[in-house]
Amino acid sequence: MSEPTTSSDAYVRKFAFRPFDGIRRGRIYRLWAIAWQWWIHEWKRSRAVKVLISFLIFTFVIMNMFLFSMREFMFSDQITNNDLLEDNLLTMIRGIVSFGISFFVETGDGASSSFNLGGTSIFILILFVMVGSGLIADDISNQTTEIYYSKLERHEYVLGKFLAFFIFGNIVLTFPYVVEFFLLVVGLGNIDLISALPVLVHVIVFTEIITITYSAIILAFSSITNRRLYAGLTTFMLMFTSNMIISSLAFSGDSAGYEIFLDVLTLLLLTSYILLGTTEVDYNSFRGVQTLHLTDGVGIESWMILGVLGLYILLGFLIVVFQVYWRHSK
Repeated sequence: MSEPTTSSDAYVRKFAFRPFDGIRRGRIYRLWAIAWQWWIHEWKRSRAVKVLISFLIFTFVIMNMFLFSMREFMFSDQITNNDLLEDNLLTMIRGIVSFGISFFVETGDGASSSFNLGGTSIFILILFVMVGSGLIADDISNQTTEIYYSKLERHEYVLGKFLAFFIFGNIVLTFPYVVEFFLLVVGLGNIDLISALPVLVHVIVFTEIITITYSAIILAFSSITNRRLYAGLTTFMLMFTSNMIISSLAFSGDSAGYEIFLDVLTLLLLTSYILLGTTEVDYNSFRGVQTLHLTDGVGIESWMILGVLGLYILLGFLIVVFQVYWRHSK
């Protein structure tokens, strides 16, 4: 029996070997495209994200209405408008990571003008967990990682995911509090803008640290499982319960215990004070008001707090890299 006649491959070759005539984009552009397109996709698919962001905007409106309506009552010879700006804005951003414990610094004349609208911190954590938990887990579940790897190196994939979270954090966290700074400057009036600029710098730096810390931890859990629900619930429960339980145990005695190193949110909260050069912060315990000394060479020190927080960030990043290079390569 004769061999079947093979058909010409001219048609296939016509398209298979056609030179690419499109616009070639650089890798940096592709990283940006991954991050930005993910944010657009997340915004379109999730109604809960819209609701949570709307709630956060609502709380900003309520806080500003309260502050501006009570401005005359809070003003005194000891408290200037610059003091109101600094005290209240710092209280707001510290409220992002404050659940079970709060710190305060007494002024020399005993004056105080702080206020805080509770509930904001838990909604911010829920929002970040809901959005970030699916960044890598969804790719594993949908088996779309190979699509990324066809155009990107694995380290570029990791950087793209972190960039996506970083953009999200700046949109919903850093930018609103920067706007809040200028709203307070305009609303309070008689503000010395030059002397208030360090407060703005602190707001930007501190919210960026929060975003980086959240991204490292949340993406680590997202890379471990292929279910965004599991990653989100695990991250939320660990961070929330540790802040409610561990911080209570750590600050229940005459001095703060080393248990706080297991509580990421308290470490972030203390970081705000350390960035401003504060060496002593007060906190309420079962034994009354206690003082945490951060630079006396005894017990918990500021460098320990920053070091442990840095280790959490590094560990989260390494887990993501390990999962991408090991698990996803199988």
